[in-house]
Amino acid sequence: MVTQPDRAMRSNVLERDWAIDIVRVCSITVVVVVHWISIRVTVVDGTVRGDQALHGRPIWALTWPLQVMPMFFLAGGFANTLIVDRCRARCRTYGDYLGLRVRRLTTPMITLIAFIVALDIGLDVFSERAAAATADIVASPLWFLAVYLIAAMVGPFAVRAHDFSALLAPMVLLGCSLTVDVLRFGGVGRFAEWNLIFVWLFCHQLGILYARGTLSRVRDGGVLLIAAAGIGVLIVMVVPGPYFPTMLGLADAPVSNLAPPTTAMSILAVTQFAALVLVSRRLAGWEPRGRARHVITTGATQLMNIYLWHIPAMAIVTGAALAAPVLLPSDPRTWWAARPAWIVAAAVVLFGFVQITGRWDAFCARYAARTATLPVLAGSVLAAAGIFALWRYGLSPHGKAGLAALTVVLAAALLTTPRRITPPADYSPSSAPTG
Repeated sequence: MVTQPDRAMRSNVLERDWAIDIVRVCSITVVVVVHWISIRVTVVDGTVRGDQALHGRPIWALTWPLQVMPMFFLAGGFANTLIVDRCRARCRTYGDYLGLRVRRLTTPMITLIAFIVALDIGLDVFSERAAAATADIVASPLWFLAVYLIAAMVGPFAVRAHDFSALLAPMVLLGCSLTVDVLRFGGVGRFAEWNLIFVWLFCHQLGILYARGTLSRVRDGGVLLIAAAGIGVLIVMVVPGPYFPTMLGLADAPVSNLAPPTTAMSILAVTQFAALVLVSRRLAGWEPRGRARHVITTGATQLMNIYLWHIPAMAIVTGAALAAPVLLPSDPRTWWAARPAWIVAAAVVLFGFVQITGRWDAFCARYAARTATLPVLAGSVLAAAGIFALWRYGLSPHGKAGLAALTVVLAAALLTTPRRITPPADYSPSSAPTG
């Protein structure tokens, strides 16, 4: 990490890639909206029910273009490459690279844990079942953060692997995920969650390919051929089987290629990677102006808080509606007709959450991140393990989940020093998931 790379190994990327920022903003918008319309909460005979709202073959088909999670990891690989290159150029250590990066990812969890603990205590008074259900729902997206922390930890080694051989790491990861799939479809499913590592690190490696401009000499026709080949491979994987026909869990297709991911996700990522290359070429030299620039920049710098708080925002709106069950109609047509108003209401609550948590981010930025390699590595491992456990057991102050929450708090403390600093004017902790 401390060695200076030669010129042949230096990244040829720009410091600001507007195509990546647009991908980030569009992707988080898709994730938020899909999550906000996927569960239909109703009150039937005084009982609160939550059912999958999305189903049907047309929705099956839509899950493929709407599956944007590979793009988050691709954008993360791009961002990690930039940071690794800067650290190499300045002869910085692994701790210098990782300390601030993981601290930025971990400290926003503190406010979420505090919120859920307070909510859990309040809901326990009325219904322990409601408290447990809320903890599970809010924790459901946390797998992403746990895996992204791992991607950040291996970032310098992933970049070095690319610089040694551009295709070696992607091919090894693809082979590993295929092996897991063969076992899974052969009846040995206990290794299926290993693809949380193999598939998403494959997508992260594609971000390094993008950052290094690996396809820069390939003409548009060749890039289109790569995209078409990816689509063709997906058809072969899905139509005769054994891969699943959806990329999201639906009411009539509860098992998908997402949870846990299969190699179909990796192939979809290749197609999206090719599409990103084509879009980036057409945006070369372009910069957004005025309001468009503000929206893209703000969205890209608030990704972390938006991702963590979009589920609590909808939970707050839904909880408020329980006071007037007429707002939770059982008729599907009426429910869908009300979705635009619900989305607006949830967006307002989410905006408030982001404003509040942004202040916490700014407070944390006043203290220097730890850079000693061993404490930073220990804090990173604790953070990833704690957040993974919260995803597994739910956000709750009780039992294993409570221990996991304490682990995340300990990790955040370990990654932070008491030394006060003045953060840069353009510092934005909330952009941590992707840059």
